[in-house]
Amino acid sequence: MTTQTCTECKPSAGTHTSRDHKLAYRPATDVIESETGVNLVLDLPGVSQDQMDLIVEQDTLTVTGHRDFDIEGTAVYRESRTGEYRRVFSIGQDMDAEHITADLKDGVLRVHIPKAAKARPRRIDITGI
Repeated sequence: MTTQTCTECKPSAGTHTSRDHKLAYRPATDVIESETGVNLVLDLPGVSQDQMDLIVEQDTLTVTGHRDFDIEGTAVYRESRTGEYRRVFSIGQDMDAEHITADLKDGVLRVHIPKAAKARPRRIDITGI
């Protein structure tokens, strides 16, 4: 599983798409592989389920949405980012895109992409005569 690389940046800038330059908010994401699959962990504080979409199309998983900041008054100082966001991940042939699950809790989106049965490690029994 990989993310698409931006053609506008140096390779050391990390993996993202050139469209990310036009977006206001880019949630931090961790990609963690286990024996059973790949887990994506996206930090989305203040974002509800109805403010995001997860779409699987061919070999791509796209997470899109909008983050609002609704506090009355004028900001004197602001570090919080708001607006549209989009993250794109390539799903390899060894992954089971039909059984992707997602859970949003306490501002953290966890997406589990299981490995296809053929890609999982398995133990081979040794028989003797």
